[in-house]
Amino acid sequence: MKAFFLKKQTTWIVVLLIALLPLPTIFNYMQRFVVRNGVVTAFRYDVKAPIDGVVGNLTAEPGTIPGEKPALRLSNKRNMGRYTTLEKELVSLEESLSQSQSSLAEYLDRIIRDLEQSVAILEARHIGERAALKESGQRRKRTLQLVEATVATEEDADRVETGYRQDEAQVQTTSLEIKQLKHRIRMLAQGMFPSDLSDSVIQVQERINTLQLDIFACKRRMSEAETGFSVQATPSPLPEGGMNNRSSKATVLLPETSVVWEVDVQDGMEVAKGDRLLSYIDRSQLMVMVAVDDATLELISHDHPVRIRLFGRKGFIDGKVSRVMGSAGIWHSNHFAAAIMKKSFRDGRVLVRIEDDQLYDEVEKFCGVGRAVYAEFEGIGLLEQYFGVFLR
Repeated sequence: MKAFFLKKQTTWIVVLLIALLPLPTIFNYMQRFVVRNGVVTAFRYDVKAPIDGVVGNLTAEPGTIPGEKPALRLSNKRNMGRYTTLEKELVSLEESLSQSQSSLAEYLDRIIRDLEQSVAILEARHIGERAALKESGQRRKRTLQLVEATVATEEDADRVETGYRQDEAQVQTTSLEIKQLKHRIRMLAQGMFPSDLSDSVIQVQERINTLQLDIFACKRRMSEAETGFSVQATPSPLPEGGMNNRSSKATVLLPETSVVWEVDVQDGMEVAKGDRLLSYIDRSQLMVMVAVDDATLELISHDHPVRIRLFGRKGFIDGKVSRVMGSAGIWHSNHFAAAIMKKSFRDGRVLVRIEDDQLYDEVEKFCGVGRAVYAEFEGIGLLEQYFGVFLR
């Protein structure tokens, strides 16, 4: 009999131990509040057309990273037509300028060659004139000696002196002419034209000056017609009036951490200023939106620790609460790339900041945006909800 009761007591102890084994796990989960109605999301930013124009060079595609290259370009057909006309005018002016400069260069080259030949002729003549001057000097010396010896008369001496002075003047004249011609050559080489040049050279130079002024004015009009700019898409809306409606070109750039969400245009499509071109999400600011009953929101605070788990994925993602809003709070769903599909009238919404390298790199899957998750809020399980007054 005693053995029977002992055996029965052992059985009850084993049953009691088996019943108590899950208690630590149950107690652990009773300290957490688990919500299975959540979704990975991110703010969605719209990019609108800054000018009227036609879409071109569209490289953005949903689920891609634009990187440093432009997402698309816009060109205004009306202003582009004016710009094209000015381009043709500029080409014509530049061709005329090039022809005039070539003609001027030919004229100057011909004039410089003529001057150099004149210098060579004068230098050759100068050599003979210096030799004649030297001979006149020697004749003058001999004549003076003969006058002293009363062999020659004073008239002979005067005649020889006159010849010597003429030869000396001729040498100096030729020397000055050579210096003058060399100076003119240097002036022409530096682009300074003497006033006594031929009329054709002066006319060509005036034509060049006029063409240069016309080219400058044409480029200024082209700049006014083009005024192309780049639009750096940022989370903050672009200021109204910040774009030039006269612009003929615009380039749209996206942030480095952006992922293209939707593209609403195609190459060749005509858009008006303000039309939506595309939208993107910032993969560096991923969040989880969780539906939580209003009664439980009292237990959730800013920076509350949360563990997130995606359905079908192993492991948890740590996060912290960034925003808490009751069921009547107005959150426009178009601000988010994904939102909770079903929630009751008493469900508020909680945003949880998350950082996960795996989601960050899953660009082709839009970084997990739209995937269902469940969230575990630490420290507000059943014990806190029902026995919190006594535990505190």
